[in-house]
Amino acid sequence: MRTIHFFFLAFLFFISGITMSQDFSIGLKDGISWTTINGIWDYKNVKNSQIENISEHNFGFMLNYKLCSHFVVQTEINIERKGFDFKVSNDYNGLGYHGNYRLKYLNIPITVHYELGKKVNYYIYTGIYLARLLKAENYTSISLSYPSSYRHLDESYDPTDEFNKSVLGGIVGLGIKIPLCETVQFIIDSRYQLDLTKAAKNTEYKYDPNQYILETPNNFQNVYTRSFTMSVGVLYQIPNKK
Repeated sequence: MRTIHFFFLAFLFFISGITMSQDFSIGLKDGISWTTINGIWDYKNVKNSQIENISEHNFGFMLNYKLCSHFVVQTEINIERKGFDFKVSNDYNGLGYHGNYRLKYLNIPITVHYELGKKVNYYIYTGIYLARLLKAENYTSISLSYPSSYRHLDESYDPTDEFNKSVLGGIVGLGIKIPLCETVQFIIDSRYQLDLTKAAKNTEYKYDPNQYILETPNNFQNVYTRSFTMSVGVLYQIPNKK
């Protein structure tokens, strides 16, 4: 809760500061993220789970405040989707299953940019973000193949309680600002985001070989999300009234 309060107060301070200045810009952005996880994850006690990256759509609102000729502070309010696909095969009774986890976050980053260039601006930046989980979904399809029969089962469930509601993370990125007119810039931005706190709660279990496999829970251990995002947007510079 202290982290949430810090971000909320920092965001209010930033808003109050720029509203008293004419050296700021507002904008919108839209992009695609490629996300995955790292850590230990296995399903139904099968260790050879194959994790695959997924691509998701993200969009948000930007507030950009120029501190001086080379440094800019920026905060954003983003809706970001993360997650991963999984595919598992096992020789036991021809078991095979696949599916995915989909996570939807409200993401509020605060970043510091270093910019170069007169007309076209090139920039690099770093910062932190607080992500608040809005929704978690799972789809799981299981196939059981026996010598005389074939079964296809839907084992989807609500995984919300398996993930932490708030996640703190770090950002590094670079981009370019291209002027379209005196007050509008077109932005091409790329960034890498990594969780600094766990996205999923650690869950452990002891496998019972006599238990029916479909009743065995998942296992998350030290799971963190990772994402690479490419986005485009526009920034509108508030005209100086002097």
